[in-house]
Amino acid sequence: MELIRAKLMSLCVYKNILETEPVRSLLALAGAKAPEDMLRGYGDLIHSVYSAGYVSLSECLSWHLKFDKSFVGNAVAAGTASQALLDAAALDIRRLSGVGQVTCASLKRKIYDACVPISERYGSIIQNLPELAPGREFTEEEIFESYRRSGCGMFALGRAFYWEKRQLYPVKELDAMEAGSMIGYEAQRNAVLENTRILMRGRQANNVLLYGDSGTGKSATVKSMLTVPEFYNLRLIQIAKSSLAELTVLTRELGTHTQKFIIYIDDLSFDQEDKAFSALKTALEGGLERRPDNVVIYVTSNRRHMVRERFSDRQGDDVHAKETLEEHSSLSDRFGLRIAYLALDKRRYTDMVLELCHRKNVPLSDYDIRVEANHWELRHGSRTPRVAMQLAEHLAGKTAAEEL
Repeated sequence: MELIRAKLMSLCVYKNILETEPVRSLLALAGAKAPEDMLRGYGDLIHSVYSAGYVSLSECLSWHLKFDKSFVGNAVAAGTASQALLDAAALDIRRLSGVGQVTCASLKRKIYDACVPISERYGSIIQNLPELAPGREFTEEEIFESYRRSGCGMFALGRAFYWEKRQLYPVKELDAMEAGSMIGYEAQRNAVLENTRILMRGRQANNVLLYGDSGTGKSATVKSMLTVPEFYNLRLIQIAKSSLAELTVLTRELGTHTQKFIIYIDDLSFDQEDKAFSALKTALEGGLERRPDNVVIYVTSNRRHMVRERFSDRQGDDVHAKETLEEHSSLSDRFGLRIAYLALDKRRYTDMVLELCHRKNVPLSDYDIRVEANHWELRHGSRTPRVAMQLAEHLAGKTAAEEL
């Protein structure tokens, strides 16, 4: 018990691991003197490991080393860790690996030797305590390689996040289509793909504005970037319009990490006196602080200039009306790429419906599908991929129900 406690208390680089539940429980067990305190410490240790989803203490400690936020993890991922830091971290990892291989059987013997001389009634209780699976050895190279491949902290665990009240929250289930399963708008998606590829190479990529009709796949294009296999180190951060004043804070925070980031603002539009307008404008260009090379901003909007305009704005009492209009258009001009997603013509819309119905094995002739596409378009008043997908799903569901 004393050796376990000494190994844990001598940690220099990974002292934050002392605050994790398994290690706190192990320290409490190692320092306990009374039988009840020993039993409580052992029970807390078993509970903390199992409740975290692991079967061994070694597995749990290895996970915390790899994925908890740490300055050494960031340094190794960035390639800036000194040899002295690497040596100190390696020593800590070897100590923790030794702690992780401590067996529950040996802990129970220690508890038994301390408790049974006080009272025989503890014997059967201790013998029937559950045990964790045996731990395996982990090495410093294993931990360092994890940092180099995925970094550490929350960005090593998740791909998509949203920013709210100056904090990042992981997205539990990402709603993203694979790029290969999307049809139509290939030129637009290829432009976004190539810009993202530049970002992944570590070069300064353009901020992108995807604008056009609703339901044409602007948002789906951005989210599909996470499904590209070569973009495994890409992270997507969604931020709401109400939080745009914090955009500079977010960008500065992301710039300290090794992953590549798309800051994603969906369905954006502004009123004439919207304060968020200036915040985004400054974040794109105009501020003193340079945007980090690992961060780009992708915005989707139904409006090219993202500002709602009225005829009264052009005919009002503004002395410098032309300058006001130019200011509104200046925001979209700050995007290096402005990509239009316009509604489909009739032929492309019908071809898209046919392709989607074929993928879903809809048992109708091409002629009947074209007739349904014309009727569906008239009812919905538009020709977009969203409308085409809704029709394909409707026909697939309808024919499936008729077969029952």
